[in-house]
Amino acid sequence: MTLTSVDNQNNTELHVVQPTVPYEEIHSIKAIECETDDDPDDKKLIKKLDLHLIPTMTFLYLLSYLDRVNIGQAKIDGLMETLPLTSAQYNACLSVFFATYVAFEIPSNLVLKKMRPSRWIPMIMVAWGIVMTLMGLVSSYGSLLACRLLLGAAESGLFPGAAFYLSSWYKRRELSWRISILFSAAALAGAFGGILAFAIGKMNGIGKQEGWRWIFYIEGILTVIVGGIAFFLINDFPSDRPKFLTEEECNRTIARLQNDAGPGAGEHFSWKQVKAAFTDWKIYIFCLCYIGIAEPFYSLSFFSPTIIQSLGFKSYQAQLMTAPPYAFSFITTMTTAYFSDRYARRAVFIVFWLLITIIGFIILIVVQNSYVKYLAIFLTAGGISPCIAICITFLSGNISPHTKRATALAFMISVGNSGGAIGGQIYRSQDAPRFILGHAINLGFCVLGLITAIILFLKLRVENRRRDRLYGLVSNVNTETNLVSMSEKKIVVDVCGLGSEEDRKRWGYEHMTEEEIRDLGDKHVGWRYIV
Repeated sequence: MTLTSVDNQNNTELHVVQPTVPYEEIHSIKAIECETDDDPDDKKLIKKLDLHLIPTMTFLYLLSYLDRVNIGQAKIDGLMETLPLTSAQYNACLSVFFATYVAFEIPSNLVLKKMRPSRWIPMIMVAWGIVMTLMGLVSSYGSLLACRLLLGAAESGLFPGAAFYLSSWYKRRELSWRISILFSAAALAGAFGGILAFAIGKMNGIGKQEGWRWIFYIEGILTVIVGGIAFFLINDFPSDRPKFLTEEECNRTIARLQNDAGPGAGEHFSWKQVKAAFTDWKIYIFCLCYIGIAEPFYSLSFFSPTIIQSLGFKSYQAQLMTAPPYAFSFITTMTTAYFSDRYARRAVFIVFWLLITIIGFIILIVVQNSYVKYLAIFLTAGGISPCIAICITFLSGNISPHTKRATALAFMISVGNSGGAIGGQIYRSQDAPRFILGHAINLGFCVLGLITAIILFLKLRVENRRRDRLYGLVSNVNTETNLVSMSEKKIVVDVCGLGSEEDRKRWGYEHMTEEEIRDLGDKHVGWRYIV
């Protein structure tokens, strides 16, 4: 594949290629640095991408997360009394969602890689909207359990798919801010879900239906409508030449992504890359880190109304009082994302916010004052939320090539989301009002996340230094050694790290094929990790 861009000032054509460049045509080898953030054309392009990609995906995830956790609001609005449900049955309905959610995340991301996002994402959205609407009709424990199973299967593709989708449009140092905007929808769902549920609950009795049923009806129907509209709003990958970009902008988008990815930046689908994801030690440490973050996050999302109600507040007060902690979560998530991208740091922010979350859970365990405990909910919710987005960005920016990243991302999120199944079981009615067991388990998972984040930081930094020592320094993460052919004023840039014959010998790649080098991804000696 060859992408062409014309520099009118220097009368030079830039060709970004993935196939082999004949070495006899190479006149020089030099470092080509991709445009900086100060480049006006880059800024214009990024703004255009943000306008067409971010709002749509964020709103879809807002509805997804709202549909996932609104059962917590339905609980304090009479769900358990109507069906009726025991505490153990209710917790089972929470946890069973993640059985199918985890099972279908990796297949869904592979389908997304093969199928157009503009078709796959709206399809699964309409599917879970229908399931959510039908949840309003349930009349027994069994029917609610079945709906939660189907809901998990339908929703499984959105968040890992959206994270992978954005990583296919933005450079690594631009990704944290965008994924955090996406994930901030979860904080907004927590903030406004309680207010919305409080308002919808006032419809109790209309059509001889309980208020909690209307929560499912209205939010489910809204999801179906938005899913239908999403067929016309979601764009595909840059290589699919979406209509909102000109040909020159498409070429520029692909070139900047390939240059940012550097060596081993092949985008072809490869089962070898799928296998590589499961044989990379980093993936399993990332999974442990993510489950250490996701378990307390989900348990708080499901049970924060119950926890707040146990502090002595009435049900309608508990619904309204869930909003401020999650509004605070939105602020911490976006602030952290800004500084994470600005300074290209990931692990340090995860460690900092997990320490804050640990302090919050310790307060919930040892303190009995209701107002201090409510403050601790701010610390736990506001501390754990930024960690989710940063952990996803941490992996996305350090795994390559394309298919390996898609697989690894889905695997990490699926393993991490199994923490949701655990989180649905740890706050038992017999432990009210202090819920010491639930808080202690969450505390333990936070410690797990803290330890693994530190391990990733140390191991990846050591590997960067080892590669610098053996193969030379890389002055800029976005600067890679590329092939340049200057004949006939045409610059040929090798963005896959194939290298010259001399480079291949220096790297130890002289007996490898082009495809094998492209499949190296982050294993290529020219790759540097962002920690």
